[in-house]
Amino acid sequence: MPVATPEETIWEIEPHTTAKHQILRKYLDAWFPILGTHNKRLVYLDGFSGPGRYAGGEPGSPLVALESAGTHRATLNAELVFLFIEERPDRADYLDAEIAKLKCPRNFKITVRRGSFADKTGAILDKLDRAGTQLDPTFALIDPFGFSGIPYTLIKRLLSKDKCEVFITFMVSWINRFLESPNEKIKAHIVETFGTEEAIRVAAGSGDRVTALKNLYQKQLNKAARFVRYFELRNSDDRVVYYLFFATNNRLGHMKMKGAMWKVDPLGEFSFSDSTDPNQKILFPNASMMPLAKQLSARFLGSGRIPVEQVEAYVHDETGYLRPHMGEALSQLESDGKLQVAELKTDGRRRRARTYPNEALVTFL
Repeated sequence: MPVATPEETIWEIEPHTTAKHQILRKYLDAWFPILGTHNKRLVYLDGFSGPGRYAGGEPGSPLVALESAGTHRATLNAELVFLFIEERPDRADYLDAEIAKLKCPRNFKITVRRGSFADKTGAILDKLDRAGTQLDPTFALIDPFGFSGIPYTLIKRLLSKDKCEVFITFMVSWINRFLESPNEKIKAHIVETFGTEEAIRVAAGSGDRVTALKNLYQKQLNKAARFVRYFELRNSDDRVVYYLFFATNNRLGHMKMKGAMWKVDPLGEFSFSDSTDPNQKILFPNASMMPLAKQLSARFLGSGRIPVEQVEAYVHDETGYLRPHMGEALSQLESDGKLQVAELKTDGRRRRARTYPNEALVTFL
C-alpha cells in the first residue's frame, strides 16, 4: 500500500526516507564544491520542503542541504541561494523557526515561500523567460506526497535551463492505485504528471503496471534530459513505494549521482527496502560485475580494436556503473578469454598487465 500522507505538522520519519536523504546528502556533498568553485551563484530549490525536521529530531531535506553546504563553507565563495517552497503555512512556519536556530554563513541566502511548487517555480521561470536570462546552476528537489502538483511541462522547463538538475520522488504506488479511477480530476493529474495520456492506457495493458509506469516516466524524462537515473524504494512488505528519479544534461552530475546511489546500495541494485535489517551483515559486499561484462560484450563485440576510452564513455553515459566497475568487468572478460588487450597503448607505451587505462586498445571476442 502507498505510504499515508501525514496530517500533522511534523511526523515520524520512514526508513526509506532516511535512505533518500542519504543519497541527497552524498550527492550534494559533491555538487556544492564542484559548482561552487566555478560559479558566482548556486540555487538549491526544494519544491515540497516540509517543516525541516521530523518528530524524532531527524533533519528534513532543507536542513540536510544546509548542513551539506555548511561543511564546505571554507571553500565555497559563491552565493548559495536556498529556496524552500511549502504549501502548508504551519509547516512553513516550523521550517522558518528551524532555520532561525542555525548559524549560516553570510553567503547563504535562504527564503521560505508559502505556496505550491508549480505556481512558485512557474512564476520564477516566467520571469526569467521575459527577461531573456538563464537560471543559475540549480538543483531542484521535487518531493511530493502523492503525484499531483508536479506537471511534466514544468519539469521539462526546468531541464531546458542550463545546468539545472532535478531529483524527483515519483510516487508510483499512488499512481498505480488510482490508475483506474473514474474521477476525471484524478485522471487529469496523472496525465499532467506524465505529460501524456499514454499513462492512463497502462491500466489496460498486461504485465507489471508499476514497472510500466516507471518505464514511461523515464522515457518522458529522457525527452528533456540526456541522463536519467532512478533508485527504487520499497516498504516493510518489500513492495515498491516510489522511485527517485534524477535527470540532468550534465555528464559529471550523472556520474556523481551514480556514485551517491552506489554508496547507499553497495550491491548495485539501486534499491532500498524498509524490510532490510540494519544489523544484518552483507554477505557479498561487492556487486557482481558479470552483468556489466555481458553488457560490454553485447555492445562492443564486432567493433574491432578500440581504445578503452570508448568503453569508459559508454559505461559512464549509458549504464549505472562507474569506472572501477568497468575495470573489474574487463579483467573478468580477459580472464575468460573474451577480451584481447594489445601490449602497446595508443601512446606507444607498454600496458601493465591487468590494467585498463584509456589509452589501452581492446578487442572483444
